[in-house]
Amino acid sequence: MRNFTLCRACAARFQKSASIGVSEAGSGCFICKGVLSKAPQLIESAIGQAGQFEWETFSVSSSFPKSLLVAEQEVADLFQPGNFTSIKNSANAYLVAEISRATGKQNSPRSPHATFAFDFIRGAASCRPANAYVYGHYQKLSRAHCQSRWHCSDCGGSGCASCGGSGRNYPSVEDELGAALIPVFSAQGCTLHASGREDVDVRNLGGGRPFVLEITSPKKRKVDLEAVEKTLQSNPSVRATGLKAVGKNFIDAVCNSHFEKEYSALIGADRQLSQSDCEKVSALAGAVIEQQTPKRVMHRRADLVRKRRIISISAEPARGGKIRLKLLAEAGTYIKELISSDGGRTTPSISGILGCSAACEELDVIGIRDYFLQTVRTD
Repeated sequence: MRNFTLCRACAARFQKSASIGVSEAGSGCFICKGVLSKAPQLIESAIGQAGQFEWETFSVSSSFPKSLLVAEQEVADLFQPGNFTSIKNSANAYLVAEISRATGKQNSPRSPHATFAFDFIRGAASCRPANAYVYGHYQKLSRAHCQSRWHCSDCGGSGCASCGGSGRNYPSVEDELGAALIPVFSAQGCTLHASGREDVDVRNLGGGRPFVLEITSPKKRKVDLEAVEKTLQSNPSVRATGLKAVGKNFIDAVCNSHFEKEYSALIGADRQLSQSDCEKVSALAGAVIEQQTPKRVMHRRADLVRKRRIISISAEPARGGKIRLKLLAEAGTYIKELISSDGGRTTPSISGILGCSAACEELDVIGIRDYFLQTVRTD
């Protein structure tokens, strides 16, 4: 049986054995070749970097040379599983304990404020602010805002005559929320994650649409989100309510959940619409419709036929021979195509029921039934 000489740190990870000798010189260690002896200096360097931003919780990661892991496996082959600890697990536990001891901060791999990375390959360490996450509901009061940043198709975002130098095709909800939140977090940027989306010309009213704004590299954590809400109340285009800090897991809960939605729509047609037309439309309550992917989104969606249920619907006459529609529909229902039929790709449709060419002239989301999110952990 082969004998190995290890440093004290590496030897301590294995059950006592006559096959393992201990060397006081770390450089003589068969496994780590002395790289573990650099840990105290790396910790000091990383904690120094952590002083550049606010944080209360942290996570730790480490990387080691492949040759070291191969050497470790050679020694580990002498032992049964459970009779040794891997160098990564042991090093990470040591790093966590030393950072906690030196700073008084808490290790929290699920929701860190600071991320410590120790590279034992290059002998370097870093500490960076972890992204922050703010959950809430936004109201889009404008029919000229898109949801996420939409770079100008002519200049790609650099600014040109076509976009008036803005680099955008439209102003966005993402930009409006970012303008309110990025400065208070002293952050570098943001990314909007939302539960579905509305078209540029569609308002989102009522309780608003649930979202998580991912704040990039924030230097501040102690933020008054109620004050941000008040600031947004003066924004004529985009507002937000119920802002609170959450963990990264909330993105998945928001983006991958499907909620029934309530709408208000103004419908016009190629003839005057009457009370009898309203009664015909109301007969769609409870109906299951089939919608082939609308032509307007085929560039980004698979061409499929989807079944969606119209849970409730009512209509009443509006000025100018139009009708005002209110409905509650299953998640994923295309309301504009429900009205127009999209050239027969949605059946049944309001155009088909009325026997005329009908179109949605105004559309508002007035409610999103996202009660499930109230049960999701926020950490």
